[in-house]
Amino acid sequence: MKSKRILAAALAGALVFGMGCGKADETEEETPSSTAVEVIEAEAGAMSAEYALTGKVAAVSEVQVFPLLAGQVLTLSAKEGGTVKKGETLFTVDTSTVTSTMGALQQSYASTKEATNRAIASAQVGVQQAQHGVEQAQTALDNARALLEIGAAAEQDVVSAERALQQAQGSVAQAQAGVAQAQAQQTASLSQIQASMDQINSQAKLGTVTAPCAGTVTKVNLVRGGMASSAQPAVVLAEDGKVEVNVSVAEDVYTNIKEGENAGVVISSVSDEMLQGTIAALPAAANAQTNLYDVSVTLPAGVNPPIGAFAMVTFYTNRRSNAIHVPTEAILTGENDEQYVFVVDTYAEGDTAVRVPVKTGLVGNTDTEITSGLSAGDRVVVKGQSYLSDGEPVRVVTGEAGTASDGADAPAADNGGEG
Repeated sequence: MKSKRILAAALAGALVFGMGCGKADETEEETPSSTAVEVIEAEAGAMSAEYALTGKVAAVSEVQVFPLLAGQVLTLSAKEGGTVKKGETLFTVDTSTVTSTMGALQQSYASTKEATNRAIASAQVGVQQAQHGVEQAQTALDNARALLEIGAAAEQDVVSAERALQQAQGSVAQAQAGVAQAQAQQTASLSQIQASMDQINSQAKLGTVTAPCAGTVTKVNLVRGGMASSAQPAVVLAEDGKVEVNVSVAEDVYTNIKEGENAGVVISSVSDEMLQGTIAALPAAANAQTNLYDVSVTLPAGVNPPIGAFAMVTFYTNRRSNAIHVPTEAILTGENDEQYVFVVDTYAEGDTAVRVPVKTGLVGNTDTEITSGLSAGDRVVVKGQSYLSDGEPVRVVTGEAGTASDGADAPAADNGGEG
């Protein structure tokens, strides 16, 4: 009797369990599955094609400073990255080889001046003596004329006195010429020696090299104690510290950019922030060696990255003022290279994915222009689109609320090979 009750209870439980399972299966069949997706609205606005190229920070105006005197570097104050003022000493070079004869020249100058001074003094004494002779001759002439007037002297005596005066005056002139000659010889000798000393002093001054302009030191090719040579610039300066970014572009970019347009610049060694540079100059012709066009981009005021730093320059071409664009990742490619997106339409039964063929235009850094197929405001699937098929029910989620790659939501069936 007891065993019959147990059997009856088991049968009743099995019946209840079976009814419950049937109800659950029936519920699952009545609730259609949906794929979680994220969407974004197609936007209409300004857009352009973007070309990112690697450039390099360089001086706007580079000044190379060469040593004008070869020799050992005694002092070196210029440092790479440092700033200098115009006229500030950059380095000095040993001038002992140039000035080694200066002492002998100075001694020669002194001795020559002393000797010529003696000659001039001697000639001046002769002038004084000659002038004294003129005075005596003049007195003798005056006396002869006085005696002639009283009859105490003959006319011949006056003539002789006059001749003696002329001879004395000639002696004065000759003595004065001797003084002038001695002075001229002194001037010539001393000038020659002075010229040699001036040349040495001028060369010695070349041993002190100063900055020809204010700026930033970008390169130093010297070491203290080493040798300075004119074979290469000893110091390179960026005049006034002004820098720019130089970048080489191909013809398809060159023909679509203009001076004065903006260009994005990222100098990663300084910051990952994109700076708004300006295209400063476009060359008239391509570089003969690279067949590329060397473009200069100026940086915003106050931005002074180190010269030689690499920069990523983004040029914007083929600008559109009112282009429909969506994230590039939303666009899929099917058979025969057909491009399409999925948009979410809302019907009575819920949100549904609709496959929409599109044509594309400009390709930017993150977005692509849609020239046909979409309108501004269309809800385009940007995550989960690879799991979808046309007409499939979807569940729109945002952020971390759900992802299209969740195993429970991702359908196992394929899309007929599309995407």
